Amino acid sequence: MLWEELSSKEFEIQLEKCDRVCILPIGAIEKHGDHLPLGTDMIAVTSIAKAAAEIAPAVVFPYYFFGQIAEARHFKGTLSASHRLLMDALLEMCDEIHRNGFSKIIILNGHGGNNHFLQFFAQMFPGINRPYAVYTCFAGSKNEEQLAAIIAKTGVEEMGYHAGFAETALMSYLRPDLVHLDKAVISESVDLGRLDSIAEFNVFTGFNWYASFPNHFAGDPSKATKDFGKFIFDMVVNNVADVINEVKKDSVSLHLIKEFNDLT
Repeated sequence: MLWEELSSKEFEIQLEKCDRVCILPIGAIEKHGDHLPLGTDMIAVTSIAKAAAEIAPAVVFPYYFFGQIAEARHFKGTLSASHRLLMDALLEMCDEIHRNGFSKIIILNGHGGNNHFLQFFAQMFPGINRPYAVYTCFAGSKNEEQLAAIIAKTGVEEMGYHAGFAETALMSYLRPDLVHLDKAVISESVDLGRLDSIAEFNVFTGFNWYASFPNHFAGDPSKATKDFGKFIFDMVVNNVADVINEVKKDSVSLHLIKEFNDLT
């Protein structure tokens, strides 16, 4: 159920049908090699959220692209807002979701560059006294058994970090009209490893990604197909549906939030 497609009356009905759970799919607008569109993350994560919500009923928040993507500001088409705005805007959207009747919000991430940002965002909540629960998870998560199944089916062992096999296969299934494999320059996807000497000590800087992949392309997409994309899509959709169901069953988080807020 897409938030923007409901009437006001329908919205009230769906609140109860979905156990007051809302999914906020978040990505970024950024370069994905030269063969995929800027909105790849948004197209994929919104599609995954919508399909999962059909299995485990939830309301899906409108297309939300305010993600952390400072490392791709050097490419045209990238939309990179300040980190302060990212935090403030996402909090206001969560507040609005709650004001409209939801008690649980799943922030479904479709962009790797959001991982640190979203965990830090979630860590704010013990300090800001909100009565609703926020959960964050990555839309593309797969367990070892699932990865083995993908490798067995596709013969591809490296999924690619960005615009590689997995993302290209997904887009070949979801929006084949936007995929142009003939424009992919595979040599630009090679890891340059320019900060490997510190990364091997688990040291992080904001330039780690740029040091390795300045062309914002990581992985070989040449074997990606529509059929492989559907296989991966169905797998991650079922994973997200499982997350929704677990969140619905979670009777602890809201209790902990109230307990903690009362203490502070």
